[in-house]
Amino acid sequence: MKKILVTILSVAFLATAGYAKVNGTTDKAKAEAEMEAVDLGLSVKWASMNVGAKTASGFGWYFAWGETKPKGYYSWNTYAWSRGDSQFLTKYSTTDRRSQLALADDAARANLGGAWRMPTVDEYEELVDPANCTWEWTSKDGVNGYKVTGKRTGNSIFLPVTGFRYYADVQFRGVNGIYWTSSLYTSNPNKAWCLEFNFSDVAVHYGNISSNRFSGRCIRAVQ
Repeated sequence: MKKILVTILSVAFLATAGYAKVNGTTDKAKAEAEMEAVDLGLSVKWASMNVGAKTASGFGWYFAWGETKPKGYYSWNTYAWSRGDSQFLTKYSTTDRRSQLALADDAARANLGGAWRMPTVDEYEELVDPANCTWEWTSKDGVNGYKVTGKRTGNSIFLPVTGFRYYADVQFRGVNGIYWTSSLYTSNPNKAWCLEFNFSDVAVHYGNISSNRFSGRCIRAVQ
């Protein structure tokens, strides 16, 4: 597990940003054409915006882990790979011992097509490694987030502070950025690894805020 502390560049960014309404495209070919693959000098190229977003500052869609469509209510009862309870998982569990999402259950591949997919926990570890990238807390289009710049290429992406979907609500939007990886937390299979950040801290772990797989989180694709 890697963790970095980020210097606050300006007190102006401490205020919670206004919400941005984002509508995603359902046309895979159009989405793939609009999504830029940014070379940060890492093992994969990172998408220029979130899955379902139209701009780099857009939040995009929220997905339960292993589901490929957004929905209105996020709980164990509505989760595709559960019989209504965290103790009765039907896929990616101690029974089948699957620890990595199949492409059929990958929201990035399902919605963007092409070679796009969700990043693994190792790929997010690579992204947050201070030897590879700098993380600058900033604001874009009135939305707080991080400008992540690759040290080898000088290219950058923006990761907005998205919050997450829990039951019918969006929580911590403008306060915490929370993004799924495609990697299961095998020590407790009702959780999965993710990237979480706020204005002072960036970490890759299995979830401090809401680690349950049924919760809706945003996705930044790679290829």
